[in-house]
Parts: sequence; C-alpha cells; structure tokens
Amino acid sequence: MPTTEEVAKKFDITVGQVRQLKMAMCRTWSEIYSDWMDCFEGGESEAYELFKNNEAAMVAEATLDADRVTTFSPEEDLEWVYRLEDGSYRLSCLEMGEEVWEAR
Repeated sequence: MPTTEEVAKKFDITVGQVRQLKMAMCRTWSEIYSDWMDCFEGGESEAYELFKNNEAAMVAEATLDADRVTTFSPEEDLEWVYRLEDGSYRLSCLEMGEEVWEAR
C-alpha cells in the first residue's frame, strides 16, 4: 500500500492533490455505489469478481471514468486529474486513481 507522498511523487502531483482526489473519489463512490452494483446481475460479488477482487481498480473505474468524480465534486478543480500541465491527457488516470484509493 503506497503512502500519500509516494503517490504524489509517482504521478508528479502534490500531496494535497492526492488528498483532494481521494476525498472526491470517496464522495463519488458513496453516491454511486448502489447504482454501480445494480449494474451487475450478480450484485456486489459479481462486481468484485469482474475486477478480480481489486476494490481500488473498481472504484477508480467507477469514479474516474466518464468524469463522474467532477460531477459529484463540482466545487473542486479536478481538471488536473485528466490533463497534464501541458494540456495533454493524463494516460495514467485510472492507475493514479487506484493508487490514490489505496494510499495511506
């Protein structure tokens, strides 16, 4: 399990941004959890099975895909989650989300 500092360094973001994203992911996950699980015929067990029991991967997919995290945290500036400083897309968005979710 990575530390907040390790995640920040790996993805060239600040410790504050790691914390900001984790809170936004938590907020989003709490809002969409039931609907997300309803998408799976077998419910929660099927969802976890699909993601090979990797909760971080599932939460990153559920909260960061389709920009859901900004929908549920409109007051936050989270553009940096999806774009780098030069304006290009962050290709490691889901990987970053997984590590942020697991950070201690």
